[in-house]
Parts: sequence; C-alpha cells; structure tokens
Amino acid sequence: MADNPVKVIQRATWVGSIANVSLAVLKITIGKITGSQALVADGVHSFSDLITDTAILIGSRYWTAPADKGHPYGHGRFETFTNIFIGVLLLIVGIGIGWDSLSALGHETNAVPGMLAFWAAIASIVVKEVLYRWTVIQAKRINSRSLHANAWHHRTDALSSLPVAVAVIANYIFPDLHYLDQVAALIVTAMILKAAFEILWPAIMELAEAQADEDIEAKIQGYASEVPKIKEVHAIRSRRTGSTILLDFHMLVDPDMRVEDAHTISENFKSHILAQIDELVDVIIHIEPYTCAERVINPCCEEKGCDDKSCD
Repeated sequence: MADNPVKVIQRATWVGSIANVSLAVLKITIGKITGSQALVADGVHSFSDLITDTAILIGSRYWTAPADKGHPYGHGRFETFTNIFIGVLLLIVGIGIGWDSLSALGHETNAVPGMLAFWAAIASIVVKEVLYRWTVIQAKRINSRSLHANAWHHRTDALSSLPVAVAVIANYIFPDLHYLDQVAALIVTAMILKAAFEILWPAIMELAEAQADEDIEAKIQGYASEVPKIKEVHAIRSRRTGSTILLDFHMLVDPDMRVEDAHTISENFKSHILAQIDELVDVIIHIEPYTCAERVINPCCEEKGCDDKSCD
C-alpha cells in the first residue's frame, strides 16, 4: 500500500516540532544560566524551526492535493512557496544572530560559559542528527522537497551546535579568550545563511521556469535510442512544480506510419519514462513525421541517408 504523503509529512513534522521545542527551551535556559551567547543563539535557531514546521503542516494539505479544474497542473507550487518561506525565515534568523554576535564581539565579558552549556550542545547535536537522518528517510519515501528541506534544517541545527560545544570547551580551558563564544555564534550564523541559500535558490529557479533537471534531455534521448520506431526526439522541455517534474517534447516517426500506431508508440514510451524517472508526473508528446528535410543541415545525413541513426 502506498504511503499517504500528508500523513508522512505531518508525522515527521510533529516529531520534529516536539524535539525543537524541547531543545530550544533547554538551550536558551542553559545559555542564560551559563552566560553562553552562542548557546542562546543556537536555541533561537531551534525555535525558528517551529515556524517552518507550522508552514509545512499547513502547506502540505495544499500541495499534495490532486489536480483540479482550477489547478490543472496540480498544486505543487504551494510546496515551492513553503520552501521560499523556510529559506527567508532562516535568512532573517541568521542575519539577526550575526548582528547580535558582531555587536557583542568588541565588548569583553568576564563570564565563562560553564560545562553545562557543553552538555546541552552535545545533546542537541545527537538529537538533531538522529532527527535529520530519520526525516530524510521519510522525505525520500514520498519524494518531498519541503520535507527534505526541513530535514536539512535539523542538520543545520546539529552542525550549529558543534562550534558552540567547541567554544565552551576552549573558553573553559582558556578563560582569557573572551571572544570565542561570539566567534562560535558567528560560525552558527554562517551555517544558517548557507542553509537558507541552499533552500531558497532552487525554489527561485523553479519560479523562474528553469530547466527542471539538466540531465533530463540526455536521459530522454537515451531512452528514445532504445526504441527503433522512434526516429528522433527534440524540443525537450521540462519544468519543476514542487517535488514533481512536467515534461514535453517532439517525437518523430516514419511519415507513412498510421496515426494509431504512432499514438501507441508514444503512449508506451510515455509509460516507460514515467516509470524510469521518479519525479516525473506528466509528459506531453507531440508526434511529427520524420523526413530528410528535417535533417538536411547535417552533412552526415546527405552522405549516409537520413535513416542512419549514426548521424544523430
């Protein structure tokens, strides 16, 4: 029985939300008690995950809905907008934490974060890394880019706790290096901004109607070469909508072939490529007659004949 995408997304997101609340409260509380600005910043990062969790819980009900009269290509762009929201939120959080860290960098403090801050950071690393790996598995089960983005949000939280732990230990050993905690907070900022860019850029490219997969043309050409009755495919175009890909191209067949036979070949070929490319959900094939006039610009065709596929 196929997995229900909405249930998988909501289960994974609720588990992540509970972990985020627990870790955020733990890190901010201990950060305040021990005087670790980096741990407080890391806790704020964990709290920001709650907003993205909420966006995914709401958005998943829309982008998983089937195509209808008002949305004939489906609702995948709702997932795109959710990814943009996640990326922008991370960007804002990262800039805010970075600004606070830079402001505090020039002000010395005698407070040295205690070892409790170290153990809080270690707990965060372990919990969030486990959560990342589990969420990635759930995302792959249903091929959800938003759930995968949220998984990377967990991984970023785990990685951002690493410099916090290192800074606490280093500050404990070398108490005169007051700036280590602020430096760790800046490293956390860099990690958050990197994650924001990696989530935002693909979503922006999708809205700009960029090619869905740079290798997809080579894949289609390869599959077509395995079917003798397909003379050629060209004008291959693809675009992404959320976690799915829409594809269209022209398929050239023998001009003397019956329309019914050409249609059968195109339907079989469509079924084949849909089975081969997981993200592909719809294919439009335009059938054209294959004639020498289509390839007269190729000198090889003039020498060997237009039916010689070695000229392709």
